[in-house]
Parts: sequence; C-alpha cells; structure tokens
Amino acid sequence: MSMEITAAKIILANLRERIEIGGDGKFRLPGIVTQKELDALEFVISGQLDAPMPVSTQPVVKAYTEQAKSPTPTVPATLEPESAPEVDAAVALDLSTLSLTESDSAYRVCMDFGTAMSKATFVHDGEDDEMENIQVLKLGIPGDQENIDEVMLVSSVFIDANGLLWFGQHAVEQAQYAPEGRNSRMDNIKRALSEDNLGEPVSTTYNPTSHQITYEDIVLAYLAFFTWTINCALLNDVDGPKVSTNFKRRFAMPCFPRANARKVESKLKVLLGEAQILADTFKDEIHQGLTLSRFLSALNQLRAEKRSYPFIEFSVTEPLGVAGSLLSWQTSQDSLALVVDIGAGTSDFSLYRLNVVVNDDGIKSTAGEVDGTARGITEAGNHLDQILLALILRKSGVDGSHPKYRNITHALERDIRFHKEALFSPAAEASLTLYTGDPVDISLDEFLVEPAVRLFENSLRTTLTQILESAHPDWINWVRANPSRNLTIVLTGGGATLPMAKKLAEGTVTAHGVTIPVAAAKSFPEWLREDYPDLEDHYPRVAVSLGGARKNTIHSMGVLKATGIGGGGYQLDRFPTRGN
Repeated sequence: MSMEITAAKIILANLRERIEIGGDGKFRLPGIVTQKELDALEFVISGQLDAPMPVSTQPVVKAYTEQAKSPTPTVPATLEPESAPEVDAAVALDLSTLSLTESDSAYRVCMDFGTAMSKATFVHDGEDDEMENIQVLKLGIPGDQENIDEVMLVSSVFIDANGLLWFGQHAVEQAQYAPEGRNSRMDNIKRALSEDNLGEPVSTTYNPTSHQITYEDIVLAYLAFFTWTINCALLNDVDGPKVSTNFKRRFAMPCFPRANARKVESKLKVLLGEAQILADTFKDEIHQGLTLSRFLSALNQLRAEKRSYPFIEFSVTEPLGVAGSLLSWQTSQDSLALVVDIGAGTSDFSLYRLNVVVNDDGIKSTAGEVDGTARGITEAGNHLDQILLALILRKSGVDGSHPKYRNITHALERDIRFHKEALFSPAAEASLTLYTGDPVDISLDEFLVEPAVRLFENSLRTTLTQILESAHPDWINWVRANPSRNLTIVLTGGGATLPMAKKLAEGTVTAHGVTIPVAAAKSFPEWLREDYPDLEDHYPRVAVSLGGARKNTIHSMGVLKATGIGGGGYQLDRFPTRGN
C-alpha cells in the first residue's frame, strides 16, 4: 500500500504543478488529463488510502473485455521500478490458429501498417458477385484511444524501466512519466522496414533494460498488438459474421526499391503470421504492459522450428490499394494516374497506367508503374506539425529561456495533431491554451504564408514536375493525344485534404515541353457514397486497406519501361504482388 500511496502522491503532485492561475484569477488545467491522473484521483476519492489491500505489481489499464469495463482504480507501479519483483518468463505458446481448417476466402482483412497510424479493413463477399460487405475496423476502441480516432491505431512502442512493453496510445501516455533523458518511445518503427536495419540492436535510448532486442523484435511486437486489436474488433463483433482466427489477410506495402520490396514482402509474410500466434498467446496481457522477458521467451519458442502461415495471402502496394478503392468495377477505363500519398513521415509519388476491362468474360484489371516515377520526400504531416509548433511558440513569445519552456513544448508536442486538424477545419483557426494558461490563436492564413510552409508547397509541386520529366515523353503525348484524357491526381493519406495538396490537382502541368490538363480523382468515390456514406471522413486514411481487402484487386504489371501512343509497345520489368 505504501508504494501505491507514494505513486499517487507523485502523480497528483505533477497534476497540481500543471494547474495555473489565469488572468481572471481562476484556476486552469492546460492540456489533457491522463489515464494515470484519473486513476490516482479515483484512488484517493474512493478512500483506498485507508483500506488495506495487496500491492499490485502490474499496471492495471482498461482492456477490451467485459470485466475491464469498470476497472478498479490502481496506480501503475512504473514510478518505482526498483520495487517490481522478478517475473517468471515461462510462456506457453497458443498455436491453436495453426491447427484450424482453412478459412473461407470470402472473408478478408487488409492491414495497413502506417508510420503514425495503422488501419485495417474487413471485406465479406456477398452471394451476389457484385456485393461487398465492407467494415473499416474500429481499432481505436480496443486500443483505448477512441477519443483520438476510432478506426486508426497509434503506431508507437515504449519500453519502461520495469521492462514492460507498451503499445499505441498507452505507449504515448507511459512515456510521459519516464525520467528525463532516460528513455524514449519509438514512433517511427515502420522505418526499420525501409532502412534495412531490422537486425540492428535497439539503442539504450529506447531500451533501458538489460535484454538484447532488435528492431525486428520491436516491429513484431507492435504487429502482435496491431493483430490483437483486429481480433478484438472483428472476432468480438456480436453482430458481425463469425470468423475464425486464421482469417485471410493481406498487407499494404510502401513503394520501396524493387529489390528491397521483395525482401520486405517476404519478411512481413512471416512477421504477420507470427504476430497472430503472439496475439493468441498473450491475449489482453498485450495491452496491460507486456513483460519484455515473456515476449522474448515466446519469440524464442515460436522460432525454435520453422512454421508456415497460409492465412497470410499477399501484399498490395499502397498506390494500387488506393486505386482499387476508387473503382466501382462496373465500367472499363484506361488512364494515367499520379498517386500522391501525403502521410506522417513522407510524401510518396507514383505514376501508373491503370487499365480496367469489364465485359461478359469478367473483370481484368492491370496497372503498370511508369519507369523512374516512384519518389518520396521527407516533407509530410510531421513536418507541418513542427512548423506549427514553432509558429505557436514564436507568436506567444516563448523560447528556451522561458522557465516553463519544457512543460510548454511537451504539452504542445502531445496535442499538436489536434491543433493542426483544427487549423485545417472549416473554422480555419486553432485556438489553444498553453501549459501556462496563456491563450494563443493561429489562423490558417498566417500559417500558410510561413516560409517553411511555402517551401513545403513548392517541394510538392517541384516533385510532381520532376516525376513527369523522368517519365518517357510518350506518356505525356499519350495524354495529349486524347482531348478527353487528363492526368488524374489521386490524393491520399492524412494530408490529402491540405490546401497545398489540393493545388497539385488544379489547372495544368508542363513536362517535356508539353502542357496537359490535370484533374483530381474524387475525394470520395460515388460507389462508396451510395452504400457507405459514413466512411467519407475516414476515407483518405483508410483507402489503402479498403482497396486491398476487396475481392477485385489491381494486378501489377511491374515497371513500364516505355510505350508508344496507343495500345502497344510495353517493355516490362515484372514484380508479382500476388501469390507466392
């Protein structure tokens, strides 16, 4: 009990430190109240200071179970790591999924492991060939972050001083209580896939324990959590179809260089299969502070022998996932499309020729990536977050000499995404209160004229032009040859609605001395508007997983080296994205 009382006092003292007196003499509490602070308040209010009870050595947080809907308020013990006892690392693997009969291919999930947020969509084919039952899974509910977003899952991992793994929003919350400079949370774990450093050991900046772990271990741990939330959202849906744990699943792939893409695809097929076994093994424990030693014990057992995971089907490249979500699969088309995915860490461009033929023989859909036109830049959503944070600090007169500088910047970093969303909302203004209680108002107009924002806008436009200049001139002439044909700009990702992104799809563009018109793909496809109007707000972020889970997907033709105007003359560098 003394440990819990001490922990409660520390948390409440921190809460008291955040309370400031405003200009009107009233007390204010800037920022959000964390789950730990609520637990501490409930712990005191409930009178448990005087009630003897055994000391809990495991943090108790809300899990996605009936029993956990009204959890007993318990202060996490992570504030006193020295008091945590040794934990038995023995784990019994749950391999039940591997013994199930093959699942029905009419039930599919596509997983989109994102830099900042991860998404998943479930599709069930109806009896009618043209009927699809689509469900964007509400991962935010089992992930305890529905106040942030119901359908997206925070892509973060944190290892605390007790050797506990925390995922998603709980990783964000737990990291707030880490001693200054002791360890940090990992927010861009997806980057390990592209940088080919999965086998590298995690630095002490992120791993304060004596356990040796690699970035591959961390990616797998997060994928197990991601899979667990999918299981909760899908398998616990009493109104949905009954689906076994070996349901078919596909996964989104960024546009890596082709040799790296083959390697990453092969690796992810294994990791996603292993993730299901680990999700089965740890169940709700995975969201209550998963002991790192237990995770490593399970991983060693899992990899003690080679296993196959036939329920992991194939990858879908992110641009073709988006394109597949746009199509109704009812009409033929032949077009040149530039997919612009403005995410959190990067803005990625890819130029494709999409060819869909719908006739009595069925649907044949292919797409070829125009050679030399896949490119990414580091200016993206996180870049704009930092520009906005700097503008807020400058406008409020706060710099490094301010006595509360760390508190102010920490609170802003925690909530900057919400401030940015407010800025780009119809109100076009972000009104916020600093940690000190001082109000700050930022208008969209003043943000857009910031030199760094203008540089970002210029970088997007320059990249678009460079990509078209990199393509063979025949592609530009192919568009010009047909007066009814445009270069279609497909905007996707969290930044799809940004003003500088929308400008890319307006007017004309000139490449190889030829000017052609551009047109924006519909921000929300008509076929979805008719049947799933409630998906409109989420569509830019879930388009990849939605398109990847559909019955009909676009088959990659590989890289198109060159073409003449019209129908023939392709030279292909094939890379299959389906099957083995």
